[in-house]
Amino acid sequence: MQKISMDNETKKPRHGSVVATHPFHCITPVQLRFSDIDMLGHLNNSRYFELFDVAKNDYFTRVAGGDLKWQRPPVMIANINCDFLSQTTFNERVEVQTQVDRLGDKSFVLIQQLVNSDTGEVKCCCAATMVNFDVKALVPASISPEWRQAIARFEHREDLA
Repeated sequence: MQKISMDNETKKPRHGSVVATHPFHCITPVQLRFSDIDMLGHLNNSRYFELFDVAKNDYFTRVAGGDLKWQRPPVMIANINCDFLSQTTFNERVEVQTQVDRLGDKSFVLIQQLVNSDTGEVKCCCAATMVNFDVKALVPASISPEWRQAIARFEHREDLA
């Protein structure tokens, strides 16, 4: 099991430069495929992002109550940072844990981590800044009150509403 340092400001666990500040309410089991593994038997670094995308779909579907329309919410990734903490091998059972950490007027930060389902070891952490977008005007747009409330309800966090 890896040693986890504490963030000095938040006093929460830190995994590399990404800090998970709240409990994860979305846990998505993911299957590693033969093509995900490199010649050394490790999960290829580029594949982590694909697994995180699968979990984003799951997260937004859950927040939407199971009825996700692909145009709602109209979000795009503006920035993404990933810390690779420990190798992941083909025979590991893994899951992606997802949470909204911060919610601004037009953007939010989504924290995700790939975790060994059996040991709880965090393999990789990711922070993605996602921007709500007006697809007609092609500019960032305020996050609707409905989506704010849905995220706050799902995350069990009044501070996000």
